[in-house]
Amino acid sequence: MGKIRVLVADDHPLIRQGIVSTVSSESDLEVVDQVADGHEAIESCEKNQPHVLILDVGMPGPGPATVVRSVKQVAPDTKVLVLTAYDDDTYIRQLLKAGVSGYLLKDEGVGNVVRALRSIHEGATWFSQSITEKFVRWQYGQEAEITADLTGREQQVLERIAEGFDNSEIADQLNLAEQTVRNYASSVYEKIGVNSRAQAVIWARENLTP
Repeated sequence: MGKIRVLVADDHPLIRQGIVSTVSSESDLEVVDQVADGHEAIESCEKNQPHVLILDVGMPGPGPATVVRSVKQVAPDTKVLVLTAYDDDTYIRQLLKAGVSGYLLKDEGVGNVVRALRSIHEGATWFSQSITEKFVRWQYGQEAEITADLTGREQQVLERIAEGFDNSEIADQLNLAEQTVRNYASSVYEKIGVNSRAQAVIWARENLTP
């Protein structure tokens, strides 16, 4: 199995080098490039097609949500892990909507960066506990009503999304067409009030009974 290819985008040289050193020390990870602003991040993603982009939100250039959307266009298979000191609600909402797969605060241990990279590469999501708690607070009060509105099939699809399965795998498991799974997923997102797969995963893990 090949290594997980990682691009590091952070405008603080010492922090960036620390991330690069941490990632490079793992046998299953490799840093394909390191950049210091949003424009460079987009260009490098297009050139290198990394598996995961580690993105700081305070860099010069385009705003972080714009960077994420642009990366999705030029490198659609690249997942984005936000690594930042900012836990502002506006940033978090914008980046979740843009389609990030993880949001990690810099005050956490470096080991979490490595675990997050592996998890995201495998199709799951990774969020700092405080970020997850914010999302739960945003959704608080809607759980009982929303869960009751989901059909049995919609709940099956949501449960499998939360487990990290992609649409084709869910289609195989439920004996459905992949487009049908997409339709169910869209309906679920609307009913539970989220805009992305990452948000749906967080909601499901907090609100569905195991």
